[in-house]
Parts: sequence; structure tokens; C-alpha cells
Amino acid sequence: MPRKQTQRGAALVEFALSFLLFFMVVYAIMEFGRVVACYNILAGATREGARYATVHGSASGAVATASDIQSVVRQWSIGLDSNSVVVTTTWTPGNNPGNQVKVRAEYTVAPFTGLILASGIPLGSNSVMVISQ
Repeated sequence: MPRKQTQRGAALVEFALSFLLFFMVVYAIMEFGRVVACYNILAGATREGARYATVHGSASGAVATASDIQSVVRQWSIGLDSNSVVVTTTWTPGNNPGNQVKVRAEYTVAPFTGLILASGIPLGSNSVMVISQ
């Protein structure tokens, strides 16, 4: 039998294996990029929540509560499931000008499929600022 006929399906098998590897790498890059984008959104939302808290201290006309800050962070969580964003706010030692406010937001990114990761990736972001009003 000529050598060409014995190697007939080898190119197809090699292509299938290399395409599968290529597809997995592209998928991993896309998933990693999505996780980084979710973290950037969460970090920006946390920063905006802390900024809101700094200008709504005890000396301002409208004092911010933890639920106010939580709703601000959730409003800035564009592209995320805002109901899944967990926000905690602590004032050290109080809500007076010159004191610190710390806003922490946590979110779990669910993967597109369970091919690479079976469960979600937990993300967290802190923002600490000094209350100005």
C-alpha cells in the first residue's frame, strides 16, 4: 500500500487536536479578560461609594448611611449582577470630618461554562478615604 493512503486521516486528526488547543487558549484569555474587567468595575464602584461617603459625613446636610453607600456601589456596578454585590461600610472611629471611611465590596464572578472552573471566582475591593464634610 502506498504511504499516502496510510497517512490519509493524519492531517485531519492533527488539525482537530491543534484547533482544540487553540480554542481552549482563546477561551481562557477571554475568561481571564472578563474577570479582570469585573474587578475593575468593582474597584471603581467601591471608590465611588467611598467618595460618596466622604462628602456625606456628619457635618454635611445629608448624612450617608451604610444602605445609602451600598446603593451607590450597586448603581456603579454596571455589568455585574448588582444584587450579588455585598457591600460593608465602616467608619473609623465615627462619621465626623477628618475620620476615615472604609468601603469593601465583594462579588463572585461566575464562569461562562464549567469547562475550566466549576465554581465562581471571588473578587473583593477596598477603598479608604478621609471624610471631608
